[in-house]
Amino acid sequence: MKLTDREWKPIPITNLFDRFEPGKGKGLNHLEQVEFGIPYIGATNRNNGVLCFVKNTSSSKKIIQKGNCIGFIKNGDGSAGYAIYRQEPFISTSDVIYGYSTWINMFTGLFFVAAQDLIQSKYSHGYKRNSEHLKGDRVMLPVTQSGEPDYYFMEEYAKELIENKKAQYRAYVEKMIESIDETLSFSLKKWHSFIISDIFEIKPGKRLVAANSTEGERPFIGALDNNNGVARFVSDDNVSKDKNVLGVNYNGNGMVIGFYHPYECIFSDDVKRFHLKHYPDNEYVLLFMKALILKQKSKFGYLYKFNAERMAHTSIMMPVDAEGNPDYAFMEQYGKMLVARKYKQYLDYLDSQKIK
Repeated sequence: MKLTDREWKPIPITNLFDRFEPGKGKGLNHLEQVEFGIPYIGATNRNNGVLCFVKNTSSSKKIIQKGNCIGFIKNGDGSAGYAIYRQEPFISTSDVIYGYSTWINMFTGLFFVAAQDLIQSKYSHGYKRNSEHLKGDRVMLPVTQSGEPDYYFMEEYAKELIENKKAQYRAYVEKMIESIDETLSFSLKKWHSFIISDIFEIKPGKRLVAANSTEGERPFIGALDNNNGVARFVSDDNVSKDKNVLGVNYNGNGMVIGFYHPYECIFSDDVKRFHLKHYPDNEYVLLFMKALILKQKSKFGYLYKFNAERMAHTSIMMPVDAEGNPDYAFMEQYGKMLVARKYKQYLDYLDSQKIK
């Protein structure tokens, strides 16, 4: 199936839903957070809106909302205007409005969210999405010959994408499992402290304001804490162009947070580019290092930024080999093991959905 197989037209969002209701949660003061429980949803498009999990008690039961709905995020840094699909019952802050209708299932819901998020860019922390905005918003959707939303096409297209992705992940996991050691453990390793500048070559980004950039297909990496750091897509080119690199934020909401970029992209001056000095850059080692660097986040803030000098002199704990050197081979294998496990969990979940 191809998206071009159907005619598309803008549909008013309010025409698509039978009813809307706001999140009923009033904060976490009277709720008990637990490792596993009822999802507590807030104003973020990360982790499908989940901020934490809370215990199912008499207090929480009064504000639990039904799942199988679309949540429209009204507020939040970088999240205003996004939508999320919620399958299971949940508790939510009032920063999200939920739309319910009989056409919604996992597949049509995910398709709609992807289509809806194309209009997100007009919202920001300073321009919140309220109920009146929602009434005026339109989303481009495939339609039938009679001009009605083609929910059948949306569902079948989403199913096809998921099945294709499952096949890719399954082949990836099977290949990876052949080369990893499932017995790897942190507890069996010694750890030593190292200065970041002894481990990485740190290179700067370059300032590129939105008004001076041109829309294109190259990712522009900003100091974000979501979307893998991608702020927008541009056709611009400059000396910060890089790939197979760890970008680490020294400023902004995502300070100290890093993202791995296997693709060619250019970087904001709020982001530094990290390349390993003594080991070939690769996805698994750089993701492992991202987690080690992130352990330092609590030291830095708006008045004490993670600038180039502080980056260079910050110490991080790393696993070491028998000679006391950073054990990059262990980090690579451990990273592969975690990725394989996560893909396996994803596949198990998709298999449990019984796609037909």
